[in-house]
Amino acid sequence: MDIQPRKTSFFWPVVLVGAGVILLLKNFGVLQDLNFNFLFRLWPLLLVVVGLDLIFGRRFPWVGALIGLLAVGAIIAFLFFAPSMGINPPAGVRTEVLSTPLENAERVEYNLDTAAEPVHISALQNSEDLFKATIVHRGFMNFNVTGENEKDITLSQTTTSEDWFSIVPGLVNLKWEISLTPAIPSIINLDGGSGALKIDLEGIALEALRANLGSGASDITLPESATAYTVEIDSGSGAVNLSLADETELTLTLSSSSGAFTIWVPQGAALKVEVLDDGSGSVRLPVDLELMEGDGDFENDIWQSPGFESAENQVVIRILDRGSGSITIHR
Repeated sequence: MDIQPRKTSFFWPVVLVGAGVILLLKNFGVLQDLNFNFLFRLWPLLLVVVGLDLIFGRRFPWVGALIGLLAVGAIIAFLFFAPSMGINPPAGVRTEVLSTPLENAERVEYNLDTAAEPVHISALQNSEDLFKATIVHRGFMNFNVTGENEKDITLSQTTTSEDWFSIVPGLVNLKWEISLTPAIPSIINLDGGSGALKIDLEGIALEALRANLGSGASDITLPESATAYTVEIDSGSGAVNLSLADETELTLTLSSSSGAFTIWVPQGAALKVEVLDDGSGSVRLPVDLELMEGDGDFENDIWQSPGFESAENQVVIRILDRGSGSITIHR
């Protein structure tokens, strides 16, 4: 008696390949973020397609493959058209556009309290706005603007434990995109959270930057300026990469923690470095600096480049606390 070989349905291989395709399309932004709380409500459809595969797929493997393709295609179509139909929003996630007009403002102070979402800050381009932000976030945003000519803008986030666990981490593109006017002098007070920070202040008329950084990595680019400005940074456990501008006079005061801190100084800039503590972290300086005061052991030392005192644009870096991390200054 001939034994017929057992036929295997192609349903599950097709479904697994389809799941990979869906996640790939999501990563490239073709599909919106996945709301698993909503999709879980569609679980009875899984019983339908599995049942069809049990009936037909084992007798005709190509039918199992067709059932899998139709199921995957239906899910892709649903995720693609869901936003236009107003359904399947990511659970616990909101998208807000916040802005305020420039009007008669002559000076502005920003107070930005960020959270776990990645943050990108840059200058507005060809805009009549004073401030504009597109924020994809959990919880609620607190946005407040006060003052007439002297503006004060406050932005922060309020979340609950329910907001944090309402979505699957990594599957929703939470982010803060913040743009600031380059038209008037600005003071920026930044309280960083655990999210990565990319702060590009090129073009901003900066008077002062005060940043208290958290555990997220930070990449900060400072602007060129015809007038001197100050920068105060208190870093946390996240790595910090700070780029200084050409032909700009500034004073940088630094308190570092356990994260690596790297400062990029333009070639030829007149530089003075004051190490005012005796922490355990390492300090690396450009080779052209000369020891002016101290023993050279990075405990209450002052180093500076030749011709610093007579230079037009002076860069002063004061290290108040070097913590346990490394501080490296490159040219």
